[in-house]
This record gives sequence, C-alpha cells and structure tokens, in this order.
Amino acid sequence: MRYAILAMLLMVAAGCGDADSSADAGADGDADGDTDGDSDTDHDTEFNPDDPGIHVFVTMGSVLMMGEVIDLAVGGFMPTAREDFDPPPDATEIPLGTCVVVAEQPPPQPQCTDDDDCFPEQVCQPDYNDNNQPIPGTEHCVTPRELMDVGPFTITGFNGGPQTFLYNPGQSGAYTLPGTDGTLPPGLMAFDTTYVIEGQGDPSQELGAFHGELYVAPDLQLTSPPMVELPMGGMYGIEVDPSQDLVLEWTGENPDGELTINLAGGPQGGGTPIECRVPDTGAFTIPQAMVQTAGLGGVAFFNMLTIDRRGTGWIVGEGVTFHQVDMIQTLLLNVIKTGN
Repeated sequence: MRYAILAMLLMVAAGCGDADSSADAGADGDADGDTDGDSDTDHDTEFNPDDPGIHVFVTMGSVLMMGEVIDLAVGGFMPTAREDFDPPPDATEIPLGTCVVVAEQPPPQPQCTDDDDCFPEQVCQPDYNDNNQPIPGTEHCVTPRELMDVGPFTITGFNGGPQTFLYNPGQSGAYTLPGTDGTLPPGLMAFDTTYVIEGQGDPSQELGAFHGELYVAPDLQLTSPPMVELPMGGMYGIEVDPSQDLVLEWTGENPDGELTINLAGGPQGGGTPIECRVPDTGAFTIPQAMVQTAGLGGVAFFNMLTIDRRGTGWIVGEGVTFHQVDMIQTLLLNVIKTGN
C-alpha cells in the first residue's frame, strides 16, 4: 500500500496539470519578482528547448487508507520538459456546494502514432497499467528524462525540527528522508504550518540555490459518521444508509479552501459515482438522491468515500524553470451499506 501511495505522488509530481512555471523569477520571490511568496500562476513562461532548466517538485501531506494514517514527504529534480507546460485537460467545474454524477469518460484517443509526430527531443509512448502493459489509445509525446541528484535540501516546519532530504536510488531517484520510502515517522508531520524548503543546488548541473514555501492545512479528520469495524475484521469504515441524506462532519477545517468528495459503490451496486465540490467549513450534507445514485453494494470493501484536500506552494531559484509544490490530504474510507 505504501508503495502505491508513493507511486501516486511521483505520478502527480511528474505531471504538468496545475503546476506553476517559475522561469525568470526574482531571487527572493515569485516569477514576478515579488517577495510575498505568492504562487506565480499569472506568469506565462514558454519552454526553451535550448535552455530547458530544472523542474523541481515537492509533495507533502497525509493519506488515511484502510484505517492507517500515512504521512508523506517526497521531492525531486529533473530537466524541464516541453510537456510540463501543456494545459490541463478541459474539465467542467462543479459549482461550489453541489454534487454531480461523474460522467463516463470516452475511450482515450492517441495523440501520436510514432516519434515523427513529436518534437525532436520527445518520443511517442503509451501509458501503462498496473501490470506494466500498454494502455491502447494513450499514446502521447513525452521527453525521456530521469530524476537528478543535485545534493541535499532541507524542509523546516516539522515537529522534530528541520529535516534533510536526500536522493534515493531505491525510489527511482526521488528525494526522501534517509532510510525511508517517502513516508514519515509518526508524529513528525506538523499541520496548520508553512514549511520552508531550501537547498544549495548543484551549479555543475545548472541549478543554483533555491528556496520555497508550502502551507500544510490543519489535520483533516472525519468525525461523523463515526468509524466502525468492517465485517471482515481489523479494518474500519463508515456506515451509510442510501435512503437518507449523508451528513458529513470533520475537524481541521480550512475555511479559505475547499474539498472534493467522491462516493462510489462497488461493481455489484449498479450505480454511478458522484462527486461534490465542498466549502472546507467542517460539515456538508450529500442529498439522499445522490447517495442513492452512487449505488452502494453489499460488500464494504468495494464501496468508497473519498475526501480530498489540495494546496499549492512555490519554489524559485537560479536554473528553476518549472516547479510543482503540492499539499495532499486524503481520506479513503470504506462504506458499509445499511438500511434497505
């Protein structure tokens, strides 16, 4: 399970969806040369194939899965690629405070057929499934690159004081705490805290000193419905009656932010997943009609309620042309169907 979570983080970090570019950034601020630490989403930077620079990513947060809380912190460095600047796929925005039925996605369509369809530095390749088999229709142009060792960096803000992160060959070159796989020892992660990221870089690899910040919101914990033991024993989830509204309450709210909540039944439920965009104010009610639509089945292992909170930070420095600094707090909860 931990390997799967770390793999997810690396996939998020290697993506280019909502990350902020930071070329031409001021030495002490964002891409506009500010010093207030704001993200530089208003700065439109184009890829320079003659001087691509360095892509820096850091992801921190926590995941609750199978009743176990796992705190995480992982980072990495790689050459910036053209596809980092691709716009994210179009998505229909859900009005805040509402739920919608998740539309079935059309089959993927290839974006290329061979390397000749791509830019000179790119190759045409598909995505791969969990069995390392190519997924038909997912062929796209991508730049071959590997994570780099540019020396250590520190993150300040943890309960145990500043922590040093090192290049980890055992994790494909991701940066982790020494001796870990990207997970953190219990109690080290501090919440409702702004972390400071600093490193000296490696001028021989065209990366100078860099620094950044990431705010990790208060600890997100569901308080209602309460956690109960699942029928298989040793695992925990929540009870949901599809004939009633689902009233959710949580602590660690972040009133300036929002959450994404998904409810989905197992294959035997015959329903359609729903998604809600929710103010992060500590409570939200999913209407009974939407709970019914999700189609909860009789096997709790397959029914899932997901509560997801995201946030972004920034990193700037000499040679940094793209950064992706993310906070993730996710609750993955199995659901026991009750009632008729």
